[in-house]
Amino acid sequence: MITDWTFISYGTLFHYSLPCITASQLVFVPQEENLLKGVRELNQRHMVSILNALGKGVNAKLHEKQRKLENMNRKSKELGDRIKQVVNEAQSWRHRAKYNESIANLLERSIQQLIAQGTARALEGFGESEVDDAVSSMNHQGTVCGSRSRVPLDHHLKCRACKGKEVSVLLFPCQHLCLCIDCEGSINICPICLVMKTASSQVYMS
Repeated sequence: MITDWTFISYGTLFHYSLPCITASQLVFVPQEENLLKGVRELNQRHMVSILNALGKGVNAKLHEKQRKLENMNRKSKELGDRIKQVVNEAQSWRHRAKYNESIANLLERSIQQLIAQGTARALEGFGESEVDDAVSSMNHQGTVCGSRSRVPLDHHLKCRACKGKEVSVLLFPCQHLCLCIDCEGSINICPICLVMKTASSQVYMS
């Protein structure tokens, strides 16, 4: 038989059998979860900041390396261009030296031929004329041979322009030795044969 005392006894027993949980204990679990979540977010932000800093450092290093590489490439190109320029200049000087050597050899042969021709003409008895070579052959007494009247040597060694200074310039293509070094620069036509001067060379008379 169940009486009211029975219900009271069971209710009292149930009440005293529950653990004692305070209000602060009821809200502890949500606070702990929020704290752990905050720590995780803080760690994530910290890791992100570290990664960003590392990324910036790596990018700066890469940029510096790239700049150094570009400078090296630029200097290498400049050095290559300079080497090409020096090689071209050396080749140009080599060609110019060969050209000057050939011109010198040509002038030497021309002077020798001119002297030989003048000597031959003198021996054959040709006299001086305005269309003949500027310098005739000379004998060791200092006079020109081959004419009936012996012409003084100084007359043939005088410049055909100023009539005063000794001849020292050979004209081309006519190969007349008839001007001094001072008059050569202002005269473009040979005063003997009236041929246009294309080149000239100074001759040192011994």
